[in-house]
Amino acid sequence: MTDEQFTKGHVITLMITSLIGVGFGAGWWFSGVAAVSGGGTVLVVLGVVIAVGLAGWVFRFGRFSGQLPPGGGRADSPFGRTYGLAVLLMVVAIFAGSRLLTVLDLPQAVPAWVLFVVGAHFAPFAKLFGSNRYLLLAALLCGVGVLAVGLGAAGLEWAWRLVPGFGGAAVLWGTVVAGLLDGQKLAAQAVGAGRSASS
Repeated sequence: MTDEQFTKGHVITLMITSLIGVGFGAGWWFSGVAAVSGGGTVLVVLGVVIAVGLAGWVFRFGRFSGQLPPGGGRADSPFGRTYGLAVLLMVVAIFAGSRLLTVLDLPQAVPAWVLFVVGAHFAPFAKLFGSNRYLLLAALLCGVGVLAVGLGAAGLEWAWRLVPGFGGAAVLWGTVVAGLLDGQKLAAQAVGAGRSASS
């Protein structure tokens, strides 16, 4: 978000990307929970509480949109061709890589592969959305995927599912929190500047 003026379009974009992060973070969390042999109920409740709490925060943040200038019309939307291509390549890589790992009798590595590919697909979003936070997100998700492979290959069988599951959720949810904190600060500054200009 490098534009000089924070607008309603920025709020909407941050809401959409944050809800995507909350949703996929929940998916990874529950993937990890499914691999836990005991104590799953507590983890399920915790995951629901975190996901619902973050989603509520996203919608509360959306209230800023009514106090900001329009901006960010369809022509300025980052959800265009480049975004669609990155998502398409991610989906193809996930299915192709997962199939290959299964053929090679390495199905345990599929979650780590999926997380790595998901991470990699965020790299071009740094330029698309004007935020280097996506580069950090890409690096962290890829790093968690590599860590899962390293630990799993070292004989820690639990790492194949638990590390991508809980690690992926932590990274995605942490990025949502960072984005919302930054967005609230920028929105509050823009609202304050608007009030000063009109008085």
